[in-house]
Amino acid sequence: MRTSLLLTGADTLPLLHRLSTNVIANLTPGHWRATLFCDFRGRLLHRALVVHAAPGEVWLLRDDAEGADLATFIDRYVFREDVKIADHSAQPLPAFTLDTPLPAPPGERARIEAGAPRHGHEIAEHFTPYEVGLAHEVHLSKGCYTGQEALQRLVTYDSARRRLVRITGAGPAPVTHAELVAAGEPAGLVTSAVTEGGGWVGLAAARRDRIESGEALTLADGRAVTIAHVFELTRPQGRPA
Repeated sequence: MRTSLLLTGADTLPLLHRLSTNVIANLTPGHWRATLFCDFRGRLLHRALVVHAAPGEVWLLRDDAEGADLATFIDRYVFREDVKIADHSAQPLPAFTLDTPLPAPPGERARIEAGAPRHGHEIAEHFTPYEVGLAHEVHLSKGCYTGQEALQRLVTYDSARRRLVRITGAGPAPVTHAELVAAGEPAGLVTSAVTEGGGWVGLAAARRDRIESGEALTLADGRAVTIAHVFELTRPQGRPA
């Protein structure tokens, strides 16, 4: 299951630049950059690597989801622009000549250890980029794009409520987006989990106030959850130091 979309046409980079969170307009052949696609609330819809493989040839790549939904999302914004989208996800990926190699997809346990996002798990409409460790793929001063105003407000008022943590527990792994509870109140959502030994390890977007208070966390069924690691916050680009 992967996405390999080939975009051609003179307006490809400008279109991706105004639809996604990162700077894409200046991407030169032989280079790639990760970017996010959000809704108007700044909630995550998609993440992809934008690969400018050659003049007039731009690829959108990801290894954790099929290409149809992303192709449909982008096509919705193509009116008179010179942009054509072809889904090559079922075909072998061509060899690219790039200055920096594309990252290899990690195994699920290694991904959880690193706090790396996955489509449908951390990359989901439940979350903004700031809540799941993806602030560094957001640029706040490149001009307007979908979700930019909401993402700017979250920074201005420091109002992102959750942050990414690694968690562990006993028994079977919880399902994706299972609720975390502290003192009888919602405390976050499990985003990924795999069984390990007699228990499980996973990722969660946990409420900042619950992390800071040190309150005991449980799943909705009462099983205890331990925060094993709180991931460092990343910073959006284009923001004064």
